[in-house]
Amino acid sequence: MNLSSVRATLAAALEDAGIDYSTSAYPPPVVIPPTVVIVPGSPWLQPEVIGTPAAPRVLVTFRLTCCVAHLDNQAALNQLEDLMFGVMTNLPRGWEVSDAGPPSLEQVGPSELLVADLQVSTLTSPS
Repeated sequence: MNLSSVRATLAAALEDAGIDYSTSAYPPPVVIPPTVVIVPGSPWLQPEVIGTPAAPRVLVTFRLTCCVAHLDNQAALNQLEDLMFGVMTNLPRGWEVSDAGPPSLEQVGPSELLVADLQVSTLTSPS
């Protein structure tokens, strides 16, 4: 499995749940919130030897930046939390959330966004 198909599996799960997403570098040139930006996490790739060395697996990590418009503090925080829980409950089978960051304000173009990151990972075979 290659990395683009791993990312596509994650993106398809978000799309099936009705969650808008982008796979561009963060911040994308245009953000229409609420949205989730999928970028490589840290560490991005981590070899895992499970079973025999002839059949290695790789832990792949992505950072999902959840973005909502910051128009009203409480409403934006509620919307961000709903988006984050929507992502977590709709992750494909075999994916795990390893970390969730605190919300922060980001200026993207003329828009002020409330954002928070989720770190998600899955084990896959490099072949």
